[in-house]
Amino acid sequence: MSRLRRAILLAVVAWSGAAHAGDDQLVATGRRLLMENDCNGACHQKRAPNGDATRLYTRDNAKVKDLPALRKQVERCVANVGAQIMPDEIDAVIAALNHDYYKFK
Repeated sequence: MSRLRRAILLAVVAWSGAAHAGDDQLVATGRRLLMENDCNGACHQKRAPNGDATRLYTRDNAKVKDLPALRKQVERCVANVGAQIMPDEIDAVIAALNHDYYKFK
């Protein structure tokens, strides 16, 4: 393998690792925000099948079918319950929910 190809390959691997680390940090921030704002608490429990708040994310008849719908739902929830989640933190919440439950591409 030529030096140029090797350098390009190493740069791509390093960049993808950095992007993944950034994703991990975004997910961790989102999880923290969800926990701090009790986003799987009483509000979700009374709407969830069998009182299991996390089932809202995994039920067969889920309303959220893609990332744009997930964004709308998160924004609606934040606005309706007055969660202390700033607009610039919504991406982190979406990243955590998508990583842990939805798995949208």
